[in-house]
Amino acid sequence: MKKLLLFLTFTTLSMAEIIGGIAISVDDEPITLYEVKQEQRLSKSSVKQTVDNLIRLKLEQIEAKKRNIIVTNEEVIEDLKNMAKQNNLTLPQLYEAMQSVRQLTESQTKAKTKEKLLKQKLFNAIALSQMDEPTDEEVEEYYNLHIDEYRAPRSIDVVIYSSANQASLQQKISNPMIFLPEVQTENTQIDMAKINPRLAQILSNTKESQFTPILPQMGGNGHMSFYIQKKNDLNTPPLELVRDHVENKIMENKREHILNEHFQRARLNAQIKVLRLPEE
Repeated sequence: MKKLLLFLTFTTLSMAEIIGGIAISVDDEPITLYEVKQEQRLSKSSVKQTVDNLIRLKLEQIEAKKRNIIVTNEEVIEDLKNMAKQNNLTLPQLYEAMQSVRQLTESQTKAKTKEKLLKQKLFNAIALSQMDEPTDEEVEEYYNLHIDEYRAPRSIDVVIYSSANQASLQQKISNPMIFLPEVQTENTQIDMAKINPRLAQILSNTKESQFTPILPQMGGNGHMSFYIQKKNDLNTPPLELVRDHVENKIMENKREHILNEHFQRARLNAQIKVLRLPEE
């Protein structure tokens, strides 16, 4: 009897710990409190938006399992290597950049990449046959409605801060008036047409009188950040120069619309139990 009572007590406590760690159940698949808190920290979204995103992700994983769709570790690494190559970075430098720009650890970067690849495979399985290429009218309308997205400077006056010591560089960015001999500065003007497109996007998205995130130093092992002084000669490229980008955005929006409808129906049919959520 004592053994039975001990067993029941232990089982009850274990189950309480498990339930205490689970925030949501989607068709008996758990989403933990830790996952909710981590995702909320990364996305800086409300609890409600974070929960919606995680339920959608869980539904995608369940759908992928039903369809025998998998993403291997090799596919994840290959995609990350391609991303690093496109940005003239090594793989370790890419992880470092993701940590600096998006506050993602190496394991989180791999997990996010796996999510992205899974979405792509699900898209091919669910939505590809339902999509038509955008018409000329659709392309022109989208371009005109989002024309500000394509307005960019021809050049930017910057101060480049660089250092082998990331902590010192961060200290200098936080207090530019402080003298730190291990941090070098260089005033220059950057021709936007001659630099890496990803770097051009970061510079364009950073407002004047602000610093970019700390990035891996190009051609070196250190770190760098750009202080944006002035954006020169803002211009809007003609449609033909950005047509491919516009068409890709339209197709991306169509894909997301089809997938949203699909998983909204899946959510209505799923058994979703909210057990416990963190406070706002």
